[in-house]
Amino acid sequence: MWIVAKIKSKESLFFKQQLKEKLKNEVKFYEPKVFYKTKNIQKIKNILGSYIFCFNKKFSNQSYLNGARYIKGLKYFLVDYKNSQNDILKFINFCKDYEDKNGFLVEGFFKNIVHKKGKFINGPLANLVFEILENNKNNLVINIRQKKIQIKKNSGIFYLPA
Repeated sequence: MWIVAKIKSKESLFFKQQLKEKLKNEVKFYEPKVFYKTKNIQKIKNILGSYIFCFNKKFSNQSYLNGARYIKGLKYFLVDYKNSQNDILKFINFCKDYEDKNGFLVEGFFKNIVHKKGKFINGPLANLVFEILENNKNNLVINIRQKKIQIKKNSGIFYLPA
């Protein structure tokens, strides 16, 4: 069963290690990430921020989850995970369909989830919010600060919904 955990970003590795120890190494983790360069610096970013998917068959038993609530690095587990299994699995499979050979999301992923407004996560426009005016085969035409800008779809610029 999949659960979603909100973790302390700086303690991510410790959280994973502790959860694996608690459940005898029978835990799978999934974090959709992007890889990009900014000013010749390579960066990896989890698109869900501090959320991570965790899978273990024992999570269907609430007592296993209750025992894991006090692992260092964990802020909390999202509630109602039992009723959201189909949605969680659908999202994970959607992400995996857009991964490259190294497991990083490709640009096409972002083009399919952003329809009206987005926020750049890299490039010269990083952290700016924009409105999509036109989304055609080769280009994305956006409005940012009352300026119309055209961006090539294979430009290496990533963005998320805003």
